Amino acid sequence: AALGEPLWQVLLQEGVGNQQSAPPDEPGTGAPGERRSTRRSTKALSTGPPITEEQVRKRQHISKEILDTERKYVHHLDTLCRVYIAPLKESASSNKGMIRAEDIKLIFSIVEVIANFHKTFLDEVEARVQNWGPVQCIGDVFLKNLDFFKFYSTYVNGYNEAMMCISRCTDRNKQFAEFLEAAAHNPTTDLLDLASFLIMPIQRLPRYVMLLADLLKNTPASHPDHANLTQALQRLKSVADFVNEAKRKAENAQKVMEVQNSLCSSKHMNGPLVVPHRKFIAEGDLAYHPPPKTSPLALKKSPSSSIFDPSSPPPSPSNLRNKQEVLHFHLFNDCILLSREDKSLVNFRKSDLAKKWRVKVMAKLTQVETKYLPDTPTIKYAFEVIVAPASSSSSSSSSPSVSRSFVFSATDQATKEDWIKQLYLLRSQAMPRKEVVDAEAEEIAAQNIDKQRKEEAKRQKEEVKKKQEEDKRRAKEEKAKASQQEEAQRKKKKKKGEKEPLIKKGEKKKKG
Repeated sequence: AALGEPLWQVLLQEGVGNQQSAPPDEPGTGAPGERRSTRRSTKALSTGPPITEEQVRKRQHISKEILDTERKYVHHLDTLCRVYIAPLKESASSNKGMIRAEDIKLIFSIVEVIANFHKTFLDEVEARVQNWGPVQCIGDVFLKNLDFFKFYSTYVNGYNEAMMCISRCTDRNKQFAEFLEAAAHNPTTDLLDLASFLIMPIQRLPRYVMLLADLLKNTPASHPDHANLTQALQRLKSVADFVNEAKRKAENAQKVMEVQNSLCSSKHMNGPLVVPHRKFIAEGDLAYHPPPKTSPLALKKSPSSSIFDPSSPPPSPSNLRNKQEVLHFHLFNDCILLSREDKSLVNFRKSDLAKKWRVKVMAKLTQVETKYLPDTPTIKYAFEVIVAPASSSSSSSSSPSVSRSFVFSATDQATKEDWIKQLYLLRSQAMPRKEVVDAEAEEIAAQNIDKQRKEEAKRQKEEVKKKQEEDKRRAKEEKAKASQQEEAQRKKKKKKGEKEPLIKKGEKKKKG
């Protein structure tokens, strides 16, 4: 490649070359030197049904939409490079970088390459659309650049890891978090946050497929653009099918991140919400009926053994407070969040919910059981969610050691059954698979062995301590016994010594 040649052109050197929109002039027809696209279209239109006025109007409208959306897309990519990538790279080159260069590469992947390519692609689209006419072509523009669109898979494959990296860097680096917040409020970003920019390349290819499909629908077979549009759409679909699945996963990952960004810091959060396997399922407000502290519903020693058992006794209305509150329910494929809205912290940003929810409960679905509750005179469409205590290995210091019961009521029977069904099915899917069970069994076995070793060491230590105490006691007893013997001997000697002087004194008196 020549020095200074754009990277996207280097990537395409071995790809499809420039394709012409029409074959060479055919002899004997039209004026000499007439454009090939015009020559082909004249012949094609003369041998097939002509394009209708309605189709001409729709094609012009669709081509304008292609151009308008492409301009907006290029603008957003340029904003992403200027507002986010350039300052972060400049910061990383200094000793006080907000994040490492490796993290920047992981987050933004080939965004700059995509941005440079689409600037040139926009010029080609503009050249066609600004000179639009009934027989104008644009399919060859897409067909010529299809090989580059395949590089989108590189970006798509790294998207979820990029979201994880953003979450990790935001949690660990306050300066980076403040930078993202300031950038999102920059007027040039249209109040869009980083995640909103990063998902745009994933959304773009499916948009091309939709626009080209509409354009082909209004392009008759006799039109010179029909063959190129057909081929371009077919080949673009094969790339977009992969991207569509990635798009669905990416949008779900973005939703999980949005939920995490909307949560206030809470001691009830058992680790970060954004993890690779987690998927957002649903959310909604439910009326929560808190029981009095003295009610058996408030604290249970064990989770209910009955799921979806209408025969189980429902909570008595007297056991529930008349006052109800609204809790927001976030449901994921492996956990639930129960939160209260913290209106004092609501930040009216366009891009996300800001800090809105204060978490009351975060629990794995394997800890959650759902119980069907029949209607009562005071509570309708109710069901009970019982959260068992977390296992000792995964529970945090703030996790309760007893099960908790939450009685919710939905707005109607269909909503109630939908929540119960989703909770039940997701809980079944979240139950450990065999390999997970085996791994946990091995871990438990290792923990038991370690526990046995500690108990054995503790027993031996106690035995040593007991022996030391016994030796100390014996030594004390022997010392006491020896002291008694010495005392007895001393007394005996003393008594004997007192008698001898009297005899001698008597003897002295006798002698005198």
